[in-house]
Amino acid sequence: MKNRTIKILLFVSLAFNIAFLGGGIFRLYMFKNHPPFHERVRNEKVREFMQQKKETGRKLRQDFHKAKDEFMKALSKPEINEAELQTLIDSLIKKQMIMEKELGRSMIDLRRELTNDEAKAVFGKFRQWMKPPEHFRKDNEHKRFPQRKDR
Repeated sequence: MKNRTIKILLFVSLAFNIAFLGGGIFRLYMFKNHPPFHERVRNEKVREFMQQKKETGRKLRQDFHKAKDEFMKALSKPEINEAELQTLIDSLIKKQMIMEKELGRSMIDLRRELTNDEAKAVFGKFRQWMKPPEHFRKDNEHKRFPQRKDR
């Protein structure tokens, strides 16, 4: 390769590296002092409510993740014990159901404290956050997963 070509490739590589590092530094600078989610919520009632429920939710999530970890450990064992796996799945589902019920009850409690306009704003945002990305939506499923012709 000619000396000039090597220099050009070196400068292009250097430019990409600088851009990559610059992006990382920018992200670090922008999100360094980013407060936790419950502190960014503007509605005072919602913020206080989230702060109160934080500890209960943490315990339930820890229980759920512990059950999920136990299930994964059982799956990684050399021998398959289907009875044990089924018991772990049942435990995992139970813990997830408890977690979801507590979340639902908490949202009902929160709704009781909010006015109609506040509820519309708060739960409208929650609905937006919970929407799946566009490529997972049902109306685009045919584009992502085309039907096989041999069926």
